[in-house]
Order: sequence, then C-alpha cells, then structure tokens
Amino acid sequence: MLTAIGTPRPRIDGVDKVTGRAAYAADRRPEGLLYALAVRSPVACGTITALDRSVAEAIPGVVAVYTHENAAGLLDWRPRPAVLALGGEALGRTALAGAEPEPPPPYWPLGGPEVVFAGQWIAIVVATSLEAAREATLAVRPRILRTPSSVQPAVGDPFLAPGFFFAADMQVRRGSWPEAPEVVLSTTFHTPMQLHHPMEPSATVAIWRGDTVAVHDSTQGAVAARDYIAASLDIAPERVRVDAAYVGGGFGGKNQMWPHQALAAHIARHLGHPVRLQLTRADMAVASGHRSGTEQVVDLASDGEGHLEGLRHASFVPTSLRGNFFEPCGLNTLLLYDTPALEVTHAVARKAIASPTPFRAPGETPGSFAVESALDELAFDLGINPLELRRRNFAARDPYHQRDWSSNQLLACYARGAEAFGWPEQMPPPRTLRDGDALVGFGMATTAYPAPALPATVRLRLQAEGSLVVETSATDIGTGMRTILAQTVADRFGHAFDDIAVRLGDSSLPDAPTAGRSKSTASLLPAAAAACAVLRDKLADLAAGHGLPAASNRSPVAVLQAAGLAELVAEGRSAGMTDKAKDRSYYSFGAHFVELRVDERLGRLRVSRVVSALDCGRIINPTTATSQIRGGIIFGLGMALMEGAAFHPVDHRIIGDNLADYPVPVHADIPPIEVIFVENADTAFNEFGARGLGEIGVPGLAAAVANAVFHATGRRFRDLPITPAKIVSL
Repeated sequence: MLTAIGTPRPRIDGVDKVTGRAAYAADRRPEGLLYALAVRSPVACGTITALDRSVAEAIPGVVAVYTHENAAGLLDWRPRPAVLALGGEALGRTALAGAEPEPPPPYWPLGGPEVVFAGQWIAIVVATSLEAAREATLAVRPRILRTPSSVQPAVGDPFLAPGFFFAADMQVRRGSWPEAPEVVLSTTFHTPMQLHHPMEPSATVAIWRGDTVAVHDSTQGAVAARDYIAASLDIAPERVRVDAAYVGGGFGGKNQMWPHQALAAHIARHLGHPVRLQLTRADMAVASGHRSGTEQVVDLASDGEGHLEGLRHASFVPTSLRGNFFEPCGLNTLLLYDTPALEVTHAVARKAIASPTPFRAPGETPGSFAVESALDELAFDLGINPLELRRRNFAARDPYHQRDWSSNQLLACYARGAEAFGWPEQMPPPRTLRDGDALVGFGMATTAYPAPALPATVRLRLQAEGSLVVETSATDIGTGMRTILAQTVADRFGHAFDDIAVRLGDSSLPDAPTAGRSKSTASLLPAAAAACAVLRDKLADLAAGHGLPAASNRSPVAVLQAAGLAELVAEGRSAGMTDKAKDRSYYSFGAHFVELRVDERLGRLRVSRVVSALDCGRIINPTTATSQIRGGIIFGLGMALMEGAAFHPVDHRIIGDNLADYPVPVHADIPPIEVIFVENADTAFNEFGARGLGEIGVPGLAAAVANAVFHATGRRFRDLPITPAKIVSL
C-alpha cells in the first residue's frame, strides 16, 4: 500500500540545518586553507592604466595579489565560452549573437585592462586569514581611464531582437490587430533591478590532491559545475569532484556557472594550498547575477464585454556588454489568454552592467506584473469583475503551440481561491471600503509556469543491515528534495521511510539536472521509481538463484544475507520530456487573491491576507510544497512593496548591494497565507502526475498587490515597488 507519497512530512535534513550540523561550502576549512577576496572596479567603463598592489602585498599574511598583469601565472586562467551555458543546460537558442555584426568576447575577471561594469573584479587577494585578505582588498590602488557608459535602455539605443530563448519565440505576431475595437487600453510598466540575496552567499573551496581537485561549492548544479571547472582547467571531468551537499538558497543566482567557481581551483593549483574564494554580500550583486529592470508596454483591444481581440506586449530590457541572458517577459503572454491577435516582442540593449541571470521564474515574474495589471485596469474600465474578465478569456488550449494542455485546472483555481478568499461577486467601487482610518482593497491575478523535465539517474544502495541509501547528484536548495525522494522510494520499494538515507549534491553520484526551472521533481521521481523496479528485479533474481521462496522477495535483508552480500546496488533513469513535449503543453496554473490596507496619511501599506489556489498536479509532500508556494508569495510581496536596487547616477555602481539598504520581507511583513492545491494528477506528464512548483508562487503576486492598491486608493501604480513615499504622494 502506498503511504508515504502525499503525506505531510518535515524535511529530513531540517534538524541538521537548524543545529549547524549541515556543512555549507564556506564551512569547509581544510588544513593550510587560504582566503581569497575580490577587489571591485569603482567605475562602469574604462581601461585600467595602473594597478598598484605593492601596499597590499606588504600586509602580513598576504600570499598573493592577482591582477590582469600577473594572472598569466594562473596558467591561462579563463572560463571557456563553451561551458558558459546557464546551469550547463541548453535553455534555448538565443539570436543575440546572430543579431550583431560580431558577438562580443566573453567576460572573465583579470582577463585584461578593460572594465565593462562597475563592480567588475579587477584583482583577487589571497591571504592566510580572512581579516588580512579584507585589509588587502582596501589597499589595492587602481587607476582607471574612464569612458562614457550607460546602464538603462533608452530611446535611440541600438536594440537587438533576440529570436528563440527559454524554449519560446521572442518575436511573435499572430493575427491582425482589430481595425476599430470598442475598447483600447495602452499602458507602460516598469520593474526595477532585483538582487537574489540568498541566505548563503556563494563560496567555493578548492582542494588539490595530486592531479585531482575537490571543490566544495554553493551551486544549484554539481555536475554542471564539475564540467565547467574541468573545462576551464583543461583537465578531464573525472579529475574534478564538486560537493554541494547543502546549498543555502539559490533562486537562480547559483544556477549559472560563475568565474569564481573555476578561479578558486586555478589559484589553489598555482599556490599549492586549498583556497576559499568567498563572495561578500556586495559581491553577490555583481558576481552572481540579478534580475534586470524592465520597461513593458501592454496594449489591449477588447469588445464591450471584455473579450480580448488583441494583445500587444513589448519588453525593453538590458543585458551586459559581454553576456547573452535577458529577461524574457513575454513567456506567459504567449499562451495564457485566448486572443485572435497577439504581438509579443523583446528588444534588448547592451549596457555597462553585470550580467543578469535567471531569478525565480525569470520572464514570467516581471511579465505577469505588466499583463495582469493591465487586465485589471481593463476590467474596471468596463465595469466587469476582474475575476470574470479572466474567465471570459480563458485559453482552453495552448494558443501559442496550438496544442491541448496535458491538464489545466485554472478555472477550478479561480473558483476555489475566490470561495476561500470571499471574493465579491459584485466588486465594490475603488476607494469605498474602509477599516477605521485605513482604506481596504482587494486584488487578484493569474499565475502560470511551465512544467519541464530532463533526464536524470538515481542509484539505490540496499544494505544488509536494513538501511537503504538513495544517491543522485541533484542538489536540494531548500525545496525538500531529500524528503520527497525518500517518500518516493519508501512507497515504490516498500521500505520504512525512517530507514532511508539520501545523498545529494555530489558530482561523483549519478547525473541529475541542475535545480532550476521547477524541473527537479518531475525529473528525479521517475528515476527513483525506475531504480526501485530494478532493485526489486535484482532481489528476485538473487532469491531465485539461492532457492528462496518467492515470498522471501518481500524480505530484502534475508535475500542479501542468503546471498552473502553486504549491499545490493541498482540504478534507474528517467527520460525527461523526450518526444511527448510535442504532443501536449505541460504547465501549472493558479490564482492569487490579496487583501490589504492603506493608511494614506502615513504611507503605510499592509497586506492583511493572501489566498493562492494552485494546479500543480499531484502533491508529493503537502508540507514542503506549501512551504515553496509561501516562499514564492513572499518573493512577490518583496517585489511589490520593497525591493529595488538602483545605479549610482555618476559611476553606475549598484546602490543597495547589501541587506541593510536592500529591504526584503521579514516575519513582521508577512500576512496569513492560505495555499490551496487543486490536486489533479497529471498522468500525461509522468507516472506520479506531479509537476514542479518551486517558482509558480511568484508570478502574478506583485500584480495582485498592485491591483489591490488600486482598489483601495483609486490610483494605479505601474512602477514597482509601491513604497510609502509613493502612497503619500497620492
């Protein structure tokens, strides 16, 4: 009988994490460890004309100061372009390079005197203590000949027109714009730059033993990091072992491979000592990516009943001078609403900024703020309930791919969420609800996120004493992967949950995809089930070979003892999406409902409750699944009300590259959050009917908040975040 799957269970690694037994990358302190820190450029563009390192080198404890002038000593240090793919996986072809006369050369720190963004690493200091390394970073004296730079896309910029990215066309025009629609709405939205700021800053500890290197790294992909580091060192991947057993949050910033991961190994090899290259909190803003700011223009054409006749969504976003990632804001616009005329375009400008990177639901999150806000505005202009407007434009099939959904319970999400929230059938006019001195507002928005899966392998080790070990290189970045793998194996093999141990995040273990794009659950659980089947077959063969009755197959320990084996090993592999992705569209859906209160005199805005109803297929562990959705909702609250990094107007440094000046939601900011799962097993997707859900909680939430602010105040806020200063200026 299946008992573990679907049962609420706490994380099996929870005690280790809260008691400090879990060792993260920077916790590794091998004998002879040296500490490396980076020196950042104070300007955005220019050429280093001199870099005085003599004062830094004279500080007691300093072992080396590397710059572009002496980095050749690291034996041709550079990350190779072939391994710069995000997470080591193909996220889709990008036409950025093809749209340019000549693609820019890849960026690597210490690669030359050119400076291409403020915060660029221009020196690496290595010392016997962290304190000496920090002191030395302040003593490196660069002279930089500045050149003009810009960091924000502007009219007149030479925009690039990317083609195919994140498995979707970036320039789509379908149907003809209606000649004389009854209602036309045109609005412009802005979202600011956002910083990942996971609890654990990125760090890499590299330890050479002979001609092999062990790397403890804070990464979302152990195998991808291994291949990246090996290619940079020009050695076989088998000579690199990456350990990422515990990762203190990633959110996409630890998805892409970053130069520090390989640079630590180069320095350790050159100096003959283990090296820890630690990113400071300020480094996290420039050396592990960010979500770039966006400008989005949304045009809606509708009849008088709110049926969309045309939707245009144009996004203007920056990327770095040396990178190719950009925020694909139109992903959900391609398929979420049924309209005969659709235009989704992306224009990308190269700017003197650090490279942006995926950030929890990249594209869908800022894009949903613009489109879901515009739909709310259309609903109020027409006098239609915002929920009803979305129902009227529900896409019964995927209009972009012209395919059926594998499963789509969005209408049920609308119904269940609205009932739990108490969403009014007749929407009260804006600025009419009060609670004492506070204005009260309701807002809602739709969320959607793709359901991908990649090939993965899981190994099982059945021990003669009765324990069962699950092994795979996949990482658990806080999602609860250890726990749901143990639940899956407990069910499929019939083993006691408490006697199952899970080993993750080691590149020497069987291959698994990088944690990101909400694909780990769908990739790994079928592989674990396959491994259970292989293990059962091996036990049956052993039993038959030793003349044991068939009933003994249900006693694995007895079979192993009879065979004289200490353990039995089996591996199972999942195929990922393969060809089935061509037959249907695999997505998760949901709806957010928000209530808030606004005190205009003080500029105080408090979200008082959130109800979110999600269709994510079968839920493997309600405890960890609910935690993931709540975390995504909190991300959305931060986006709507607090978060926003900015550039210094003169030298273009990032302002707010620390947790003192970059506010994020804390416990006092978080309202009661009710998460409802509309469970409908998506068996067309996999045998479990389960889809990933790590990111779907984020898209739409900021729009729901902004829509509620409008309902409370009667004023639209199209630029995030909605701060007290903006409220007071009403």
